[in-house]
Amino acid sequence: MKKNSGIIKWVFVLIMITLVLTGIVVLISESNIKVKSYNAVVNIDSYGNMEVTETWIIKYPSDYSVRFRDIPYSKNHSSNPLVRNLNYSSDVTTFEKESVSIEVIDINNDLVLEVGKDYTVGYSFNGDLDERGDPIECDPYDSSCESLFVDLGEGGMKGTKAFTYTYKINGAVTSFDDFSELNWVFFKYAESKVKSAAIEIHLPSNTYTKEDILSWGHGTSNGRVKIVDNQNILIDARNIKEEDNIEVRVAFPSDIVSNISSSHKISGLKLSDVVEYETKLSNDSNKQYYAAMIINIITILLIPITALIIVYTYFKFDKEYKAVFDKEYLREPPNEKNPADVGYLMNFGSVKDESVTATILDLINRKILVLSDKGYEITDKDPDFDISLNENININDLLPHERCVIEFFINTIGDGRSVNTKTISKFGKKESEANKLMAMSNRYINEVKKEYSKNNYFENAKQKAMSKNGIFIAVFVLVGIIIFIISSLLNIECGINYVVIGTLAAVYFIYLSTIKKRSKSGNEEYAKWNAFKKFLEEFSHFEDYPMPGIIIWEKYLVYATVFGISDKVMEQLRVKLKDIDMDNEATFMRGYYYNRRTNFYLYNTISHTYTQAKTRSISTIAAARAGSSSGGGHGGGFSGGSSFGGGGGGGRSR
Repeated sequence: MKKNSGIIKWVFVLIMITLVLTGIVVLISESNIKVKSYNAVVNIDSYGNMEVTETWIIKYPSDYSVRFRDIPYSKNHSSNPLVRNLNYSSDVTTFEKESVSIEVIDINNDLVLEVGKDYTVGYSFNGDLDERGDPIECDPYDSSCESLFVDLGEGGMKGTKAFTYTYKINGAVTSFDDFSELNWVFFKYAESKVKSAAIEIHLPSNTYTKEDILSWGHGTSNGRVKIVDNQNILIDARNIKEEDNIEVRVAFPSDIVSNISSSHKISGLKLSDVVEYETKLSNDSNKQYYAAMIINIITILLIPITALIIVYTYFKFDKEYKAVFDKEYLREPPNEKNPADVGYLMNFGSVKDESVTATILDLINRKILVLSDKGYEITDKDPDFDISLNENININDLLPHERCVIEFFINTIGDGRSVNTKTISKFGKKESEANKLMAMSNRYINEVKKEYSKNNYFENAKQKAMSKNGIFIAVFVLVGIIIFIISSLLNIECGINYVVIGTLAAVYFIYLSTIKKRSKSGNEEYAKWNAFKKFLEEFSHFEDYPMPGIIIWEKYLVYATVFGISDKVMEQLRVKLKDIDMDNEATFMRGYYYNRRTNFYLYNTISHTYTQAKTRSISTIAAARAGSSSGGGHGGGFSGGSSFGGGGGGGRSR
């Protein structure tokens, strides 16, 4: 096995798996509805009332028909630490029902839809019912919340729609000792992540400068507040997650709302208290921002670091020794090793089904097992053969894995003296037969490993790598723990970071668990047998190669079977041996010349018989287990924290 390109493969796999899984997490975290934008124009009058015109642009799939816009309108004084101990009982807002209007535009068709014709509306304050006949109300229900309902009919939402809502909330502004403020949450939830949001807040005409206006944002880390002048504040945000919100606090001199009612005035809070509170939130937000940035940098750096660790591990523990033998081809086997021994060496200690077939062919080639054709014509399409044990052989003189094969095929499947190939290929239809075949297969594997593990073909490279490089796994765990602690303390969302780190750790651990390395002597032996294998794959290209007789090729084919290249070798032989004399000494390569090719019907039958039996046994066992199992299912910016503004609500569709 060539391993120089293996390390490149692992590094590539590491990067690709990490990127793909990260992309999957991002994709599945999004709803099938896409809220493309939220835009609002907010006008404050001198009485402290707020009129809002907002537009939601949303892309829907085909199975949605209605939308609710829930608008809570009470102030959140009871939760606000700056206000909760003051007398705020008179500062009550009202929702002006007469101000409400709804407009729907079909963006795809550039069409303003007509209410009553293309869609219907309903309002909670009118006691209207939704499409199901239920009262229209906010979810969850709140007596200080109104819900605006739009019904476009079944499937009518499909495509991109723009919903424009106009409403007015009286008493939205509150005046304190030396300032007034609008402290409002414009939405707390939506049908999906909101790709972009823009809010314009317009104050009444005044003679102050923009330095007299203060504003802060909360609820998302991707927002920005800009005070344009003494009347206009702009708020914009990007990629607002479903669990985020848009909360804005605007503080300004009380003269700007000169006509505000005394019921909306609260004593006991100064502007300096608000500035101190917002400064603390801003500092905490900066900590959160820089911590998140550091976490993301560490996560990104772990990708090339892990790739370098894999490269280091490869050269330190996984790279094969350089063999002294350096020939590209060997035209004959380097020695007389048992085919099961060769398979154990070539397959890094694993024992494949080809080893069983090669063992059967080797026993036939050595005339321990004898083939007879039962009178079939050599041109028959579905011939059957008997395999019998040579009466002059004492099986106790054979190797354990060879005895295992003979005992199973001759004694278990056969009658103790012989077995025919059709009986073998059909064996395993019954669950009891399938279990016996699988037990034999396991016994064979154990016997081969027991016999040839003594040859010390392999080093304990995996154990060495895990003991020496296990600290790298600890690094992943430590980084994960640190990120968990920091994110918990600062309320940072790190789901994708965990996925990336977990994937990197898993890929590295899987790589460690797959490390296999031959010893110096094992690699020397491997180089020779690999050169012989390469010759068998390409011998038809050697013009100077004198084809040996059929007896030699029978030995070669035993090894070709263990290499897993017998079909390729046979294709070459069918052409190269077209003039061969099928003498009586051939054991399993008897055949006939047909259509310019030699068809080795005996070999073809033997080489596929065991594979068919095992495949059938696996299917039988799987079907039996499936049948017995029980049924079941299938499996300026925004700062952190809050200013506890009034409002909230959001959009929901179905």
